[in-house]
Amino acid sequence: MKSFRERRPWLVGSISLILLIVAVTFAFSLNKLPALRGVYSISADLKDAAGLQSGNEVRIAGVRVGRVTGVHLTPQSARVTMEIRRDVHIPQESRVAVKLATLLGQKFIDIQMPDAYLRAVQNGTSPSDATRGYLADGDVIPRSQTSIPYEIYQAANQGTKVLQKIDENSLRKLLEVVGHIAGTSKDEFRRALVGVDRVGKVLDDNGAAVSRLLRNAASVSGILAHNDRNIDGILARGSQVLDTLASRRRTITALLSATNGLGKNLGLLIAATRNSIQAGSLNLDRVVASVQVQLRAIDKSLARLGIAGQLLGRPTTFGRFVEGNVCAITSEDTCVPEGSPEHPGLPVHDVQPTPMPHAPKHGAGP
Repeated sequence: MKSFRERRPWLVGSISLILLIVAVTFAFSLNKLPALRGVYSISADLKDAAGLQSGNEVRIAGVRVGRVTGVHLTPQSARVTMEIRRDVHIPQESRVAVKLATLLGQKFIDIQMPDAYLRAVQNGTSPSDATRGYLADGDVIPRSQTSIPYEIYQAANQGTKVLQKIDENSLRKLLEVVGHIAGTSKDEFRRALVGVDRVGKVLDDNGAAVSRLLRNAASVSGILAHNDRNIDGILARGSQVLDTLASRRRTITALLSATNGLGKNLGLLIAATRNSIQAGSLNLDRVVASVQVQLRAIDKSLARLGIAGQLLGRPTTFGRFVEGNVCAITSEDTCVPEGSPEHPGLPVHDVQPTPMPHAPKHGAGP
């Protein structure tokens, strides 16, 4: 077997050179492979590129988390591409703002987390519950969630346009009027400044109370915002109740109208039957008077009937008057009382009494 020196030198050199070139190329390509550098790429649509350049910083709460890798135009906006560290999770509701990094005009991108996400982190609860999700590789933040700074040259340009439209004569007259007013009403102006100073002192003395008031107002606003759906539901139910009351009101109004018509009809009916009722009342009085006369006659007859009853019952107290009369009515010939006058017997129907022996006449012989 040949040693390394005994092999072909040109082949060994060529292979070594190729390996060296590959190693150098791989070393220079490390920065171009996001997976190897531990980053992921996202984009944001801006109204204006605002002077952003590749290499500008991307910050969250002042901490650098990535950099700008490119700016290019789209049909509706300027799209900025960024590389973010893979260990940084950005909620989908986050906002992007372009801000000044230095007075020389260098910019950086500030990513602002949503308030609900920050409160969840501060309270120790799960921040994932406060967001729809996190941005992934290739996601785009819409233009509605981005803002750019107001440049000084824009203000100068707009201010120049406004100043060009001002009428110099009118401005001069305005300054003269303002000077005249300030000269004639300096005492009032001084009192106004004194009043403002007093107001400032009062606010300064009551700063803690004002702060509490503002905090309470913020708390009330948060509660109202949290219960927005409940308030909407209550208002909706209140609207339904009012609609029901309105319909009930219409029904009651119709009922009252019908009752009013019924009252009018009853009044007409009473007026029409009043004469008949009066005539009936007169006839009733006459009938009552006649009945009273008949009652008095009946009372007299009853009084006389009592006397007749006494007269009829009085003979029954004398002996066997009733039995004899009854027996005489049923069988006149055969119903004869049996017995002696001292011990009379009861008469028996169809039974002849035993004949009594005739007593001898006085003076007759045997």
